[in-house]
Amino acid sequence: MHNSLVRELVQAGRSTSCLGLTNGKMGIAIALFRYARLSGEVVCEEIAGELLDEVCERLDYSMPVSFGDGLCGIGWGIEYLIRQKYIEGDADLILEEIDRVVIAMMHLRRITKIDLEEGLCGIGKYLIGRIHWGNGVKDTYCSAKLKEYLIYWVDWLDELLLYKEEGIKDVLDLLSELYDLGFYKVKVRSILKRLISEPQGVNWMINKNICF
Repeated sequence: MHNSLVRELVQAGRSTSCLGLTNGKMGIAIALFRYARLSGEVVCEEIAGELLDEVCERLDYSMPVSFGDGLCGIGWGIEYLIRQKYIEGDADLILEEIDRVVIAMMHLRRITKIDLEEGLCGIGKYLIGRIHWGNGVKDTYCSAKLKEYLIYWVDWLDELLLYKEEGIKDVLDLLSELYDLGFYKVKVRSILKRLISEPQGVNWMINKNICF
């Protein structure tokens, strides 16, 4: 490895105890897999695989469900690696337990934050990443089930937005993605129109050059 930044990344991946996507081994593994594909450095791919193995071996399903450094981010990362053909595997089988934990958390409705890192948007990001959205890919039983829970997620988000203001940018990013996918379109469009009438929504639209 001739790149000093990559060497620092490898050292950080091996030394950190965090397994998560934002600050831990999962995120570093993804970065190394991507770098290995671009550079052709096989050793980076091997180290990325070692970090991923460590994540899977040490995974504790009682850890937070959050996207930043919890189960949703780790699950999203594994799904990403499989879909981008960095690794092989059946995501529905590998992520079965994380799906179960996420669904249980949705039934409990204990999450009060909205943002992507720690709040409800993290669950939405995970669900969107797990679902098959066409493009010639046949829907699976698991994907169809998660679509049902994504509807519940949109309804839950709508309720939280009545008294929450933080994380609006994350909400807008996810809802605009769902809108483009044509999912639950009437409800999603209704929430988007309400949010973009507020100052944060106006700024988001200007930055994204988007209109609904």
